[in-house]
Amino acid sequence: MFQRIIGILSHWLPLAAAVTGICLLIYFGVQQNYRQSLNDPQIQMAEDGVNALLAGKQPMEVVGHEEPFDASKSLKPFIAIYDESGNPLGSSAFIGDTPPRPPMGVFESAKQMGEDRVTWQPGADTRIALVVRPVAIESGWFVAAGRNMREVEAREEALTEGLGFGLLAILGATLILEILGDILRKRL
Repeated sequence: MFQRIIGILSHWLPLAAAVTGICLLIYFGVQQNYRQSLNDPQIQMAEDGVNALLAGKQPMEVVGHEEPFDASKSLKPFIAIYDESGNPLGSSAFIGDTPPRPPMGVFESAKQMGEDRVTWQPGADTRIALVVRPVAIESGWFVAAGRNMREVEAREEALTEGLGFGLLAILGATLILEILGDILRKRL
C-alpha cells in the first residue's frame, strides 16, 4: 500500500508543481497590472503639475480652488505641492484634517531619481498610491499626486481568493484522477 501511495505521489507531484507555478504566474501578472495601472492618473497629474509650475504658475493655481476632500474616504486622485522640506504649499485633499504629508524619504528619493512611485500608508486603514516628482527650479518644490488604493486592494483580494480556490480545486481533481489512473493501471 505504501508503495502505491509513493507511486501516485511521484506521478502527481510534478503536475501539482506545474499547476501551482502557472497559478502563481497568473496571480503576480494580474496583481502587478492592477497595482501599476493604479498609478496612471497620478503619473499624468504629477507631470502636468511640474510643467505648470515650470511655466510660472503658483502652487495654488496648480492644485485648484475646489474644496479639499478626504483622501482616506474618496477614490478621487489628489494633487499636492510641497516645498524643499516636505511642507505642503497646497493640496486638493486632506488626510486626518491636514494636507497629506509623505515621509521625507519619498522626496529625497524623487530628487535623486527624478520621480518616486510608492505605496504610502498614512493611517491604519488608508493606503495611497503616490507619485512624487521634483520641480527643476530653484524653489526646490515637489509635486505629489496620490489616490486611495481601496478598490484595487479589494480586486487583489478577490483575485487571491479566486485563484486560491481554483488552485485547490485543480490540485484535488488531478490527485483524484491520478488515484483513478492508478486503480485502472492495476486492473489492466
